[in-house]
Amino acid sequence: MKSVKNIQKITKAMKMVAASKLRAIQTKTENSRGLWQPFTALLGDLPSADVKKNVVVTISSDKGLCGGINSTSVKISKGLHKLNSGPEKETKYVILGEKAKAQLVRDSKKDIELIITELQKNPLNYTQVHHCAITCDFPMKEPFSGS
Repeated sequence: MKSVKNIQKITKAMKMVAASKLRAIQTKTENSRGLWQPFTALLGDLPSADVKKNVVVTISSDKGLCGGINSTSVKISKGLHKLNSGPEKETKYVILGEKAKAQLVRDSKKDIELIITELQKNPLNYTQVHHCAITCDFPMKEPFSGS
């Protein structure tokens, strides 16, 4: 009977820790809702433009038990890469997350332009996006002022 109570206490503590982590992640997610504005300001919004170099940005987790989401992300990225590749077009990967890195390094190491991991510890910021744009040789618009 005493061991059951101890297990209940441990379970309750684990639930409290999980709830706290969930609240922290939800807050970060809500604070990053406007992240698309710097991307659009930096890279432009011309999906119909004819370009010779394409970049597929693959986003996955760094750790955890969400294999289905990570696999789907990589599978869609591979499909986009195949669709946008050709004799006159160069297509590269920019990888955000350890799980996508692990899968794509095996198959497409030569097509990887940039890898950024541990985004939970070090969230993506404007400087990293700008570095990505320079590394991938994007034609950039004026720098984003943040207002």
